[in-house]
Amino acid sequence: MNHQKLIPLEAMRGLAAIIVLIHHVLLGFAPYISGLLPQARNANSFVGEWYFFLFNGTSSVTFFFTLSGFVLCWSYFNSGDKSNLLKAFFKRWPRLAGLVLITTLSSHLIFKLGLYYYEPASLISKSTWLLNFGCPAPYCTNGWAIRFEPSFIDAFTQGLTTFFTGSFSYNTNLWTMKLEFIGSIAVFLIAAFISLILSFNYLITASIIFLIWALSVNPYLVPFIAGIFLSAILAKYKTRIGFYSALSLMIIGVYLLSYLIPEKDFAWVALIQYPSLIANNIRIIINTIASVLIIFSIMTNDFIFNKLNGKLFSFLGKLSFPLYLVHTLVICSISSFSFITMHQYGYTDELVLIITFLITLLSSIIISLPLIYIDSFWLKKINHISGKLFKITNH
Repeated sequence: MNHQKLIPLEAMRGLAAIIVLIHHVLLGFAPYISGLLPQARNANSFVGEWYFFLFNGTSSVTFFFTLSGFVLCWSYFNSGDKSNLLKAFFKRWPRLAGLVLITTLSSHLIFKLGLYYYEPASLISKSTWLLNFGCPAPYCTNGWAIRFEPSFIDAFTQGLTTFFTGSFSYNTNLWTMKLEFIGSIAVFLIAAFISLILSFNYLITASIIFLIWALSVNPYLVPFIAGIFLSAILAKYKTRIGFYSALSLMIIGVYLLSYLIPEKDFAWVALIQYPSLIANNIRIIINTIASVLIIFSIMTNDFIFNKLNGKLFSFLGKLSFPLYLVHTLVICSISSFSFITMHQYGYTDELVLIITFLITLLSSIIISLPLIYIDSFWLKKINHISGKLFKITNH
């Protein structure tokens, strides 16, 4: 089994991106069904149910971060080639910035052409998330997007610097990019520490220390840290487990990915007493444990790994990043326009939601297809340039 090419894990990233899309469709057009927003939640909302992983984009983001922690250092841990880590370090910003810049400038154009319809759509769906152009509640004041004035220079600058500044007004889904970039830098530095200083010893002790540090500094670093140490442990010990054990761990992981708040099937979480550092970050911790279990089950069982190693899964992996970047723009433009039109024609709410979801998914995939080829071309260019630079440096 070739574990250097991690198609099954990239496929999981693609599935997680689709879950984020579903999450945002519900946030925008049916907030009471999911119960994702506290002010749009009732006893019939899906939140708290064991199957909530299908709609829980919040836990999918944690999965993205855990996966990044694992994948970014996997090649280095298995090869021991320090140049792999250095190249990955220097490639990280341009690797992410290519498609981010394209989608940011595209959003600027959509603003200028007046093709965003999120405001009138939000008046129908009663979604504050949609009214705020999909901006997560802690980051934006209510109604900011209505007063937003787009600028090409601002969009161009933001596309290149969101990783450092955290600005994301042209594509609010980019709120994760600064966290992703900071987490990636932490991955490279800690991976070097594990290999060069610890020599892959004391991994459990070191992981506990770094996890406590992450909880204290920025809880979103927790999944990155967990991914790094899982990668180091599997690279060192080459752990293998049986199919039923792996399947059981995966089922537990999927169940834990459904956790958002301690209700219904997760009422037990509220019964356990935790230190305040853990209690204040329990969602991230539980979702990180879930992500670790899923990655571990895939990487330690040949049957599961090989079953997720086909062309469809390879495509899902390639689709993940473009789909993640474009779907909020689609929701606020094409999907919102369709949503408004169907309501004007008197379609039932259920039919409107189903059709809006299908329009969002299909439009996002279609728009993502050319971006997959652009991303592949861009990555080859970056690899070529970085390869040349490191040859010159080595000489």
